[in-house]
Amino acid sequence: MNTYQIIFQQGYEFITASKMLELIMQRIQEFIFILYAKDKVYSIIIMDDRYKDLFNNNMHITLQEFELSKEDNMIFSFPIYARLRFKQHYAIPFCLQAEPFPLYKVLADYAYSSNSNNNNNNNTTTTIPLAFFMHAYQRNERSSIASYLRKHDMRRTSIYYAYGDHIRAKLQLTHYHTTLLLASNSKQALMKGLSAFKASYFTYSINSNNHRHELKKQRLYKHIFSKPKKPWLNNQRYTVLSHIELVSLMLPDSLMLRLTVDGIRPYTTGVML
Repeated sequence: MNTYQIIFQQGYEFITASKMLELIMQRIQEFIFILYAKDKVYSIIIMDDRYKDLFNNNMHITLQEFELSKEDNMIFSFPIYARLRFKQHYAIPFCLQAEPFPLYKVLADYAYSSNSNNNNNNNTTTTIPLAFFMHAYQRNERSSIASYLRKHDMRRTSIYYAYGDHIRAKLQLTHYHTTLLLASNSKQALMKGLSAFKASYFTYSINSNNHRHELKKQRLYKHIFSKPKKPWLNNQRYTVLSHIELVSLMLPDSLMLRLTVDGIRPYTTGVML
Protein backbone atom coordinates (compact mmCIF):
# COMPACT_ATOMS: atom_id res chain seq x y z
CA MET A 1 0.00 0.00 0.00
CA ASN A 2 1.13 3.56 -0.78
CA THR A 3 0.33 6.80 1.02
CA TYR A 4 -1.19 9.83 -0.74
CA GLN A 5 -2.38 13.23 0.39
CA ILE A 6 -5.84 14.22 -0.86
CA ILE A 7 -5.77 17.80 -2.13
CA PHE A 8 -9.04 19.67 -2.68
CA GLN A 9 -8.82 22.22 -5.48
CA GLN A 10 -9.97 25.83 -5.38
CA GLY A 11 -13.60 26.16 -6.36
CA TYR A 12 -14.34 22.85 -4.64
CA GLU A 13 -18.05 22.00 -4.58
CA PHE A 14 -19.33 19.27 -2.29
CA ILE A 15 -22.14 17.97 -4.49
CA THR A 16 -20.00 17.66 -7.62
CA ALA A 17 -16.96 16.29 -5.81
CA SER A 18 -19.02 13.78 -3.81
CA LYS A 19 -20.61 12.30 -6.94
CA MET A 20 -17.18 11.84 -8.55
CA LEU A 21 -15.59 10.42 -5.41
CA GLU A 22 -18.49 8.00 -4.87
CA LEU A 23 -17.80 6.45 -8.29
CA ILE A 24 -14.13 6.05 -7.36
CA MET A 25 -14.82 4.52 -3.93
CA GLN A 26 -16.99 1.80 -5.48
CA ARG A 27 -13.93 0.52 -7.38
CA ILE A 28 -11.51 0.44 -4.42
CA GLN A 29 -11.53 -2.85 -2.55
CA GLU A 30 -9.68 -1.64 0.54
CA PHE A 31 -8.19 1.61 1.86
CA ILE A 32 -7.28 3.47 5.05
CA PHE A 33 -8.29 7.13 5.44
CA ILE A 34 -6.48 9.31 8.00
CA LEU A 35 -7.45 12.82 9.02
CA TYR A 36 -5.32 14.96 11.34
CA ALA A 37 -4.11 18.51 11.89
CA LYS A 38 -0.57 19.78 12.20
CA ASP A 39 0.22 23.12 10.58
CA LYS A 40 -2.92 22.48 8.49
CA VAL A 41 -5.54 19.76 8.12
CA TYR A 42 -4.16 16.68 6.35
CA SER A 43 -6.36 14.17 4.52
CA ILE A 44 -4.35 11.02 3.87
CA ILE A 45 -5.39 7.87 2.02
CA ILE A 46 -3.40 4.63 2.12
CA MET A 47 -4.30 2.22 -0.70
CA ASP A 48 -2.92 -0.03 -3.40
CA ASP A 49 -1.03 1.91 -6.06
CA ARG A 50 -3.22 0.52 -8.86
CA TYR A 51 -6.12 2.73 -7.72
CA LYS A 52 -4.21 5.99 -8.12
CA ASP A 53 -5.22 6.45 -11.76
CA LEU A 54 -8.91 6.48 -10.79
CA PHE A 55 -8.43 10.03 -9.51
CA ASN A 56 -6.98 11.41 -12.73
CA ASN A 57 -10.27 12.70 -14.13
CA ASN A 58 -11.52 14.28 -10.90
CA MET A 59 -11.43 18.05 -11.36
CA HIS A 60 -11.95 18.77 -7.65
CA ILE A 61 -9.60 16.25 -6.03
CA THR A 62 -6.01 15.32 -6.81
CA LEU A 63 -3.59 12.93 -5.13
CA GLN A 64 -0.03 13.73 -4.17
CA GLU A 65 2.45 11.13 -2.99
CA PHE A 66 3.03 11.60 0.71
CA GLU A 67 5.52 10.30 3.24
CA LEU A 68 4.61 10.37 6.90
CA SER A 69 7.34 12.13 8.84
CA LYS A 70 8.67 10.97 12.20
CA GLU A 71 6.32 13.44 13.87
CA ASP A 72 3.38 12.26 11.79
CA ASN A 73 4.06 8.65 12.76
CA MET A 74 3.36 9.58 16.38
CA ILE A 75 -0.35 9.37 15.59
CA PHE A 76 -0.07 5.56 15.50
CA SER A 77 1.04 5.47 19.14
CA PHE A 78 -1.44 7.89 20.71
CA PRO A 79 -2.04 6.86 24.35
CA ILE A 80 -5.88 6.80 24.19
CA TYR A 81 -8.37 6.08 21.44
CA ALA A 82 -12.09 5.53 20.91
CA ARG A 83 -13.52 2.70 18.83
CA LEU A 84 -16.67 3.92 17.09
CA ARG A 85 -19.60 1.70 16.17
CA PHE A 86 -22.56 2.58 13.99
CA LYS A 87 -25.62 1.78 16.06
CA GLN A 88 -27.36 -0.09 13.26
CA HIS A 89 -25.08 -2.19 11.11
CA TYR A 90 -27.19 -1.81 7.98
CA ALA A 91 -26.33 1.90 7.98
CA ILE A 92 -29.89 3.20 8.07
CA PRO A 93 -31.64 5.69 8.65
CA PHE A 94 -31.76 8.15 5.80
CA CYS A 95 -31.69 11.90 5.87
CA LEU A 96 -33.19 14.50 3.57
CA GLN A 97 -30.69 17.25 4.36
CA ALA A 98 -27.13 16.26 5.16
CA GLU A 99 -24.98 18.36 7.44
CA PRO A 100 -21.27 19.25 7.27
CA PHE A 101 -19.04 16.81 9.14
CA PRO A 102 -17.80 18.89 12.12
CA LEU A 103 -14.55 16.98 12.68
CA TYR A 104 -12.83 19.08 9.98
CA LYS A 105 -13.68 22.24 11.92
CA VAL A 106 -12.37 20.74 15.17
CA LEU A 107 -9.08 19.85 13.48
CA ALA A 108 -8.85 23.23 11.75
CA ASP A 109 -9.24 24.92 15.14
CA TYR A 110 -6.32 22.87 16.47
CA ALA A 111 -4.17 23.77 13.45
CA TYR A 112 -4.97 27.48 13.83
CA SER A 113 -4.25 27.37 17.56
CA SER A 114 -0.96 25.57 16.96
CA ASN A 115 0.13 28.09 14.32
CA SER A 116 -0.73 30.98 16.65
CA ASN A 117 1.40 29.45 19.40
CA ASN A 118 4.30 28.95 17.00
CA ASN A 119 4.12 32.58 15.90
CA ASN A 120 4.25 33.72 19.52
CA ASN A 121 7.00 31.31 20.50
CA ASN A 122 9.42 30.11 17.85
CA ASN A 123 10.61 27.32 20.13
CA THR A 124 7.15 25.76 20.33
CA THR A 125 6.91 22.48 18.42
CA THR A 126 3.83 21.60 16.42
CA THR A 127 1.83 18.82 18.02
CA ILE A 128 -0.89 16.55 16.69
CA PRO A 129 -3.51 16.21 19.45
CA LEU A 130 -6.22 14.36 17.51
CA ALA A 131 -6.44 11.97 14.55
CA PHE A 132 -9.27 10.09 12.81
CA PHE A 133 -8.72 6.69 11.18
CA MET A 134 -11.10 4.79 8.91
CA HIS A 135 -10.17 1.39 7.50
CA ALA A 136 -12.69 0.32 4.85
CA TYR A 137 -12.90 -3.16 3.34
CA GLN A 138 -15.48 -3.91 0.65
CA ARG A 139 -17.90 -6.73 1.48
CA ASN A 140 -21.39 -7.81 0.46
CA GLU A 141 -23.85 -6.55 3.08
CA ARG A 142 -27.22 -6.88 1.38
CA SER A 143 -28.87 -9.46 3.61
CA SER A 144 -29.15 -7.19 6.64
CA ILE A 145 -30.77 -4.38 4.67
CA ALA A 146 -33.12 -6.85 2.96
CA SER A 147 -34.25 -8.23 6.35
CA TYR A 148 -34.85 -4.65 7.54
CA LEU A 149 -37.08 -4.04 4.52
CA ARG A 150 -38.97 -7.34 4.93
CA LYS A 151 -39.71 -6.57 8.59
CA HIS A 152 -41.38 -3.28 7.68
CA ASP A 153 -43.04 -4.86 4.65
CA MET A 154 -44.76 -7.51 6.82
CA ARG A 155 -46.02 -4.88 9.25
CA ARG A 156 -46.85 -2.40 6.50
CA THR A 157 -45.31 0.39 8.56
CA SER A 158 -45.13 4.05 7.54
CA ILE A 159 -41.42 3.54 6.87
CA TYR A 160 -42.26 0.88 4.29
CA TYR A 161 -44.76 3.06 2.46
CA ALA A 162 -42.64 6.20 2.57
CA TYR A 163 -39.12 4.89 2.01
CA GLY A 164 -39.39 1.36 0.62
CA ASP A 165 -38.00 2.36 -2.78
CA HIS A 166 -35.10 4.22 -1.20
CA ILE A 167 -34.26 1.29 1.06
CA ARG A 168 -34.22 -0.95 -2.01
CA ALA A 169 -31.84 1.52 -3.66
CA LYS A 170 -29.65 1.35 -0.57
CA LEU A 171 -29.61 -2.43 -1.00
CA GLN A 172 -27.83 -2.02 -4.34
CA LEU A 173 -25.05 0.23 -3.03
CA THR A 174 -21.49 -0.84 -2.45
CA HIS A 175 -20.94 -1.49 1.26
CA TYR A 176 -17.80 -1.53 3.35
CA HIS A 177 -17.10 -3.10 6.70
CA THR A 178 -15.21 -0.36 8.50
CA THR A 179 -13.06 0.27 11.53
CA LEU A 180 -13.56 3.81 12.83
CA LEU A 181 -11.03 5.05 15.38
CA LEU A 182 -10.47 8.46 16.93
CA ALA A 183 -7.14 8.76 18.78
CA SER A 184 -5.56 11.50 20.86
CA ASN A 185 -2.91 12.39 23.40
CA SER A 186 -5.47 13.94 25.77
CA LYS A 187 -8.91 12.97 27.03
CA GLN A 188 -10.17 16.53 26.47
CA ALA A 189 -9.19 16.51 22.78
CA LEU A 190 -10.65 13.03 22.31
CA MET A 191 -14.02 14.05 23.77
CA LYS A 192 -14.08 17.17 21.60
CA GLY A 193 -13.46 15.04 18.54
CA LEU A 194 -16.20 12.58 19.52
CA SER A 195 -18.70 15.44 19.49
CA ALA A 196 -18.45 15.31 15.67
CA PHE A 197 -20.15 11.88 15.71
CA LYS A 198 -23.84 12.11 16.55
CA ALA A 199 -24.88 10.08 19.57
CA SER A 200 -28.05 9.09 17.70
CA TYR A 201 -25.91 7.29 15.08
CA PHE A 202 -22.70 6.23 16.81
CA THR A 203 -21.64 4.62 20.05
CA TYR A 204 -18.05 4.36 21.24
CA SER A 205 -15.73 2.79 23.81
CA ILE A 206 -12.55 4.47 25.04
CA ASN A 207 -9.40 2.35 25.29
CA SER A 208 -5.80 2.87 26.38
CA ASN A 209 -2.99 2.08 23.96
CA ASN A 210 -0.28 -0.40 24.91
CA HIS A 211 3.17 1.22 24.93
CA ARG A 212 4.99 -1.82 26.25
CA HIS A 213 5.59 -3.20 22.77
CA GLU A 214 7.02 -1.85 19.55
CA LEU A 215 4.69 0.00 17.19
CA LYS A 216 3.44 -2.98 15.16
CA LYS A 217 2.33 -4.74 18.36
CA GLN A 218 0.45 -1.80 19.84
CA ARG A 219 -3.34 -2.08 20.01
CA LEU A 220 -4.12 1.15 18.15
CA TYR A 221 -1.76 0.32 15.29
CA LYS A 222 -3.19 -3.20 14.96
CA HIS A 223 -6.76 -1.92 14.94
CA ILE A 224 -5.91 0.53 12.16
CA PHE A 225 -4.15 -1.90 9.85
CA SER A 226 -6.07 -5.15 10.41
CA LYS A 227 -8.94 -5.70 7.98
CA PRO A 228 -12.40 -5.11 9.50
CA LYS A 229 -14.11 -8.45 10.01
CA LYS A 230 -17.75 -9.40 9.80
CA PRO A 231 -18.92 -10.80 13.16
CA TRP A 232 -20.32 -14.30 13.50
CA LEU A 233 -23.70 -13.16 14.77
CA ASN A 234 -25.69 -10.93 12.42
CA ASN A 235 -27.58 -9.25 15.27
CA GLN A 236 -24.39 -7.68 16.61
CA ARG A 237 -23.85 -3.95 16.15
CA TYR A 238 -20.95 -3.46 13.81
CA THR A 239 -19.98 -0.66 11.47
CA VAL A 240 -20.99 -1.02 7.83
CA LEU A 241 -21.04 2.07 5.63
CA SER A 242 -21.96 2.54 1.99
CA HIS A 243 -19.64 4.30 -0.45
CA ILE A 244 -21.88 7.37 -0.13
CA GLU A 245 -21.48 7.39 3.64
CA LEU A 246 -17.71 6.89 3.38
CA VAL A 247 -17.49 9.92 1.10
CA SER A 248 -19.56 12.02 3.52
CA LEU A 249 -16.87 11.41 6.18
CA MET A 250 -13.96 12.04 3.82
CA LEU A 251 -14.95 15.34 2.24
CA PRO A 252 -14.45 18.68 4.01
CA ASP A 253 -17.27 21.04 4.89
CA SER A 254 -18.62 23.18 2.12
CA LEU A 255 -19.56 26.81 2.78
CA MET A 256 -23.24 25.93 2.49
CA LEU A 257 -25.23 23.01 3.84
CA ARG A 258 -24.97 19.83 1.81
CA LEU A 259 -28.32 19.65 0.07
CA THR A 260 -29.19 16.48 -1.81
CA VAL A 261 -30.68 17.24 -5.19
CA ASP A 262 -31.62 13.74 -6.35
CA GLY A 263 -33.98 12.57 -3.62
CA ILE A 264 -33.30 10.78 -0.37
CA ARG A 265 -29.77 9.45 0.06
CA PRO A 266 -28.12 7.71 2.99
CA TYR A 267 -25.60 9.69 5.00
CA THR A 268 -23.99 9.23 8.39
CA THR A 269 -24.37 12.92 9.17
CA GLY A 270 -27.58 14.80 8.70
CA VAL A 271 -31.09 15.34 9.98
CA MET A 272 -32.59 11.94 10.75
CA LEU A 273 -36.00 11.11 9.33
